[in-house]
Amino acid sequence: MLALASPAERARAVADKLPFAHVANLEVRKAAGAIKDGPLRAAVEAQLAAPWLPPEAWAYAHPAEAARLLRDRSLLDGSLELPKPGTGRFSSAPGGPCEDGHHGYPGGLPVHTWVNLQHARALADIYRKTYDLTPDDDTLVAAAIWHDSLKAATLPWRENGSCGPELKIAGTPAHHVLGLASGYLRHLPTDLLYVIASAHLPPSPGANAKIVCGWLQAASILANGVPATCPTHAPPEAFITNSADSDFALTGSAWTSYVAKAPKGWARYEALLQDGNDVLLFEKQR
Repeated sequence: MLALASPAERARAVADKLPFAHVANLEVRKAAGAIKDGPLRAAVEAQLAAPWLPPEAWAYAHPAEAARLLRDRSLLDGSLELPKPGTGRFSSAPGGPCEDGHHGYPGGLPVHTWVNLQHARALADIYRKTYDLTPDDDTLVAAAIWHDSLKAATLPWRENGSCGPELKIAGTPAHHVLGLASGYLRHLPTDLLYVIASAHLPPSPGANAKIVCGWLQAASILANGVPATCPTHAPPEAFITNSADSDFALTGSAWTSYVAKAPKGWARYEALLQDGNDVLLFEKQR
């Protein structure tokens, strides 16, 4: 059924035929296109088109030296492996490692991203009504889309239908820091980068804020060769972005349950095409 030339083509064929993945990808792109701030809209749309920039776009393209600088600041334990330019597409990327992650199927990344964006907007509405806060929608949209976008490069599809696991940078899966590095290269505002960095940990004062700052410093070293200066105040959008990423808690257990019962390799994803179109498919199979 999916006897195509490459793993990327196979993944694209599955993602295109999974209705909920296809719809999620369209919704994410519509949300990006509706960002009111023109330069930010252009940056987010460019990130969707090419999450990992080619070497000539980088201000600091010396991986060995970057690895040394990261180790000097205790921001890298293992090796530093950067994705190849043009690796993966957002629309057909998995949302997590295929065996033991969440959304580990072609098109899982846009599904996870779309759910997180809906979470963020719902939380913003609650905080608006309850605390009279006015979270910035452009910021929430950009952060929700940007945060996991580098999974298109850090979780490439293999010939046998597997993907992952990811290496870690600064103690967190590589897509997080590499996505922030891409944000520096695309000249995102510092406050927005802090919001994106907060997806993996709420930036509460103290240890948490120090860890979030470490991710920004690691990303800045990769992009520019120097560590960043971190903001001293976390905006409400940072905490909303962190809470909005909670989709993985439900879908992680659902996906691993599906994997335990499903065929192996590409047959696993072909089975999804036969099992129905319900976005809650995986949870129903538990």
